[in-house]
Amino acid sequence: MKRKPTALKKLQGTVNVTRHNKYEPQPETDLDPVPPDYLTPSQKDGWAYVMRHAPRGLLKSLDRAVLVIWVEAEDRHRTAMMTQAKLDAGNQMPLLTKGKDGFPISSPYLRIMNHASLIMLRCALELGFSPASRPRIQLIPGHAAPLIEGEIDPWDELAKDVA
Repeated sequence: MKRKPTALKKLQGTVNVTRHNKYEPQPETDLDPVPPDYLTPSQKDGWAYVMRHAPRGLLKSLDRAVLVIWVEAEDRHRTAMMTQAKLDAGNQMPLLTKGKDGFPISSPYLRIMNHASLIMLRCALELGFSPASRPRIQLIPGHAAPLIEGEIDPWDELAKDVA
């Protein structure tokens, strides 16, 4: 059984103080919104998208490598999907290509998309991006990371509507 990180439980409002490890290490530094230099321009766009849309304070510096893996997989998935769409345009047998013997076989881009999807889903679970976890996230005043200069925090707007 996988254990959910305490930070995610706190955001979701499901932490039980009597059942968690009080000595659990808690990363304190929020993840820098600036993407790593080695990402491609399209991967940097994916990084910026996540940093704009993830709840403030959810991602910590220690999560950087997992987010890099998610961003790379998302970019690979998008590239394969767009390439497959070009191949399928006007094709009577979409998602198929001809094998060495001339018979139709599944497009290799489907395997790339499926593999990238699995990586993305795995990272999404680790980072708290799953759709099932969002309804349980609760905003805790004073626990959000500071805004990037000039940025409006949509989570604050949601909290105003609830209050």
